[in-house]
This record gives sequence, C-alpha cells and structure tokens, in this order.
Amino acid sequence: MNIKPGDFVCANAGKYQGRCFVVLSVENQYLYLCNGKNRKLSTPKKIKIKHVKPIEQKNEKVLSLLEKGELTNKIVHRAVSEVTKVLKAENL
Repeated sequence: MNIKPGDFVCANAGKYQGRCFVVLSVENQYLYLCNGKNRKLSTPKKIKIKHVKPIEQKNEKVLSLLEKGELTNKIVHRAVSEVTKVLKAENL
C-alpha cells in the first residue's frame, strides 16, 4: 500500500471501524490519523497500516494546507464528511 500524508483512509478494525480519516504522517508501519472531530490534529490516532484501507477520493485543499502547516480541525472535519457522504452514496 502506498499511503502518504493528505490521503483519506477508512479504519478496518477496532473502535474506529468504518470511520474515515485524513493521514497526517507515516512512520514505518504506522499512520497518524485525524478526522477533525473525535481525533483532532493535536491528538492524532496512531494505527498500523494493515488496519486501514485507502480511499480513492482526494482533496487538494487538504493536501496543500497540510504541506503549508495551515490545516485546521474544521477543514479536516468538513473534508472527511464530504468523503463519507460520497462513499455512502456509492454503496447505496
């Protein structure tokens, strides 16, 4: 799996199963994730790569703000909500 910061992923296991997140950073086999609501930028979720699946959806605004260091919880939450709506619409 080639997951990089700014990508969207869905958790496959554990307490957050089925929830979408934005990848903040990648370290060895671990990802640091946030969704702007339950998991803020200040306290990201640490999870193994094997416990998530990447989502094809991209958001250039999130990626550019993450690179600049100007990303906020509100922007992340809004982007994750949009991706979740699209995924639910595709599954129905």
